[in-house]
Amino acid sequence: MSRKVYVVEAYVPNGGTYMAYHVARVLHLDFGCEVFVLTDNPDLDKGHAHGMFSYEPLFPCLPLSKASTIVRNQDVLICNPSFSAHNFGLKVRGTKIMYIQGFTTFSVLDRFFDHYVSVGNFTHNFLKNIYDLESTIIPAFLENAPLESPAKQSPSDWSQRRPFSLTLNLKGEVSYLLLSRLREILKTKDRNLEVSIDWDGAIKAAQTRKIHKEFISTIAASRYLLTLSVAEGFGLVPLEAMAVGTVVMGFDGFGGRDYMVTGKNCAVCPYPDVLGVAEQMIKVIGDTNYAQTLSALGIKTAARYNYKTFRKAWIAKLSRILCDKPIA
Repeated sequence: MSRKVYVVEAYVPNGGTYMAYHVARVLHLDFGCEVFVLTDNPDLDKGHAHGMFSYEPLFPCLPLSKASTIVRNQDVLICNPSFSAHNFGLKVRGTKIMYIQGFTTFSVLDRFFDHYVSVGNFTHNFLKNIYDLESTIIPAFLENAPLESPAKQSPSDWSQRRPFSLTLNLKGEVSYLLLSRLREILKTKDRNLEVSIDWDGAIKAAQTRKIHKEFISTIAASRYLLTLSVAEGFGLVPLEAMAVGTVVMGFDGFGGRDYMVTGKNCAVCPYPDVLGVAEQMIKVIGDTNYAQTLSALGIKTAARYNYKTFRKAWIAKLSRILCDKPIA
């Protein structure tokens, strides 16, 4: 019998589920597996939009509630840790793979999966320290589309963007509170900088993002990205900003430390150093030569996180997994 692959809620519009979709896609393209998306959303197979990302191919959907009866011993289940409350590790047969890309999306990790893969060093260490769990590290990747323009990008292109132009990366109420505090600090330290930034436009853009490519275009039109998301397993948005030559400021989100180096390719601080964020903003925005250097080096950093590398790593990992459990 052929092996089938089931990926949990692959069409939920966030980076973690999008990466899970691509793990399933590798199994489809490189291992010949038939793939299905398990979902609670009954409209996805009725021609409705599949979120902010583009999917090729578009895998058919099946009810998430039937996972325990659908998945057979020879099949593969791919899941994000945010769905740990479903307890698939205890309910579902087959080979269960969890791709850990966050550490705040679950209260207790489902520890009954067969294989765990971490997106970076922070999530790897989190699993080790909290759950005494070892995991392979396979970083996320950036879409090829955003990388097409960075390949041609140069610091001179950056200088053509509007001065003080800024895109915000906000996540949760705390980000808005931090933004308010940051603006208060900037008013006392550099009033001219605070009033020169179009905060209202940046907030509106952050609140209305729907289509991924449109959001990347917004970032690419700005000189700076201010990321106030405080806790990320990896943090794709800042890396996407680097890819289009936009200078990243704000918090490193913990997981971003795998690729963010202040003064080398960005200007970030560890949470909760909001004063440090303000000081970095003043330094970067006040020195265009420095900012252009960070822009150019950020492009080089982002180029390392490409789909070819992601696919190669997952082919190697999945080959080992499937060899351990051949089809009966």
